[in-house]
Amino acid sequence: MNDWRAIAVVAAGAAIGGALRYLISQAFLQRFGPGFPYGTLFINVSGSFAIGVVAQLALSQAGGMPPVLRLFTATGVLGGYTTFSTFSLEAITLMGEGGVLASLLYTSASVIAGFLAASFGVLLTRLVAR
Repeated sequence: MNDWRAIAVVAAGAAIGGALRYLISQAFLQRFGPGFPYGTLFINVSGSFAIGVVAQLALSQAGGMPPVLRLFTATGVLGGYTTFSTFSLEAITLMGEGGVLASLLYTSASVIAGFLAASFGVLLTRLVAR
């Protein structure tokens, strides 16, 4: 695949992922308010699960995921969807507002739940792909 095609595939996926992130963030903000970044937490955990699924499909013979599809989904869609930079800023903001405990809870939950979600994505995909 040439570089321009790869860039176009990643850019298209990132546009979709970014739009999904915006829509989901807005839905969580309307539902729960601005006090705690539930939307970003959900996005990062669900994105971690999805990257586990994509990684396992890309590695397994059963999935047979072509490299262009891996670029589109993992680098494009999930790269645009997940929000590590937003996560970092929100953790700092929570801490700056005097919410050290809330900031630690948020960062710990994001990292632990993200790791568990990615692991679950890999395991579930292995079971289904059998």
